[in-house]
Amino acid sequence: MHRVLVKCLHTVLPQEVLRDAIPISILQSDFGGVPACFALVTSAQQPSRPATVVTMSEPVRATLYAEVMCAHCVVPEWDRGSLLHLEFDKDPAVVTMYDRNGKKVVEARVVPDGAAKVSLIAAGATHAGGILAAGGGIMNDGSSQRFIAKTDAAGRTVQSLHTGGFNTRQVCEAPDGTVWALGYDLDIHDSPDADKNVLRHYSFEKGLLGSFVSLDSISRFPDSYLAISNPGKSYLRCGEDRVSVYVGPTAQYIEVDASTEKLTRWNVAMSSVVGSKTHGFALTEEGKIFVAFASDPDPKGERKHGLYELKATPGRLLASLTAVDGTVTIFDSYETVPDETFLRLWGADGNSLVVSRKGDNWGLSWANVLTPSMALE
Repeated sequence: MHRVLVKCLHTVLPQEVLRDAIPISILQSDFGGVPACFALVTSAQQPSRPATVVTMSEPVRATLYAEVMCAHCVVPEWDRGSLLHLEFDKDPAVVTMYDRNGKKVVEARVVPDGAAKVSLIAAGATHAGGILAAGGGIMNDGSSQRFIAKTDAAGRTVQSLHTGGFNTRQVCEAPDGTVWALGYDLDIHDSPDADKNVLRHYSFEKGLLGSFVSLDSISRFPDSYLAISNPGKSYLRCGEDRVSVYVGPTAQYIEVDASTEKLTRWNVAMSSVVGSKTHGFALTEEGKIFVAFASDPDPKGERKHGLYELKATPGRLLASLTAVDGTVTIFDSYETVPDETFLRLWGADGNSLVVSRKGDNWGLSWANVLTPSMALE
């Protein structure tokens, strides 16, 4: 396997090149955005301890989601054992939630009090089985508001809060019921007083609790907000004891302790991975972290995909990546993608990973990552 070191993301891959190889819903997420350039942190430094070989099990379950995963569907989101779909084509205020068996369990029209027109941008699942959603709306008085709202398990909007000019791109609920949001202030280019922090902590009862991670600390390029605005480039996950953020274009991993709000960050050593394009991020219930990567085609048309475990040790500057054995695939991008090629990491369901592999059609597979000791049990 060749090493690929990518320092700058300049090109948007034409969809025509890979239309027959990868579902169009994935193409739209990964390749349909605006070209951007970021300073990618790379290093030849290797972990001081030998990496443990980990493998992925055969699928332990598989579910089709043909209603919301299709060639022209909006790419859904995975959170807490549920697939969430923003119904842009029907009503931009509607979110539907499907369980791990593919059954539609909630359909909610998320509209805060006083809103005349709403368009949602991001969605997540609550611990109580409801929907968490973020977006913008035109209020009855004609003003424009950004907001986060949540529903109960029946789909009724029960709480909401305004976020001012903060444009939430991803959202998740912590175990204590508070909300974490990843996004950016819409005035960052026009106002010197704009809050440049991209991670916010909210309470529906108390409002803004905290603001973290300056955009300038991620990248000083003028278009650095694109690293946050595209959910296919950066990821937010709420775990049992931490909030995790992975910023793909600059290869940074960030953790916030849920109880103390202490923030720790690492640059991620990328020298041994297949490529810098992120194809998903997961935080398992027991706290393990996984990232999926892919490369752009090289001059010969060769492309690589793979899944990696990320290990961020307190006190170290670099987080390491270890390939999950059997997931790294090298193939000709002008040919059909080989069966079982790892395509996308959607997230975690407990300690299982929810993934898409070639051959899953419009469905998802659940698999476990095994260490040698686990494989012998």
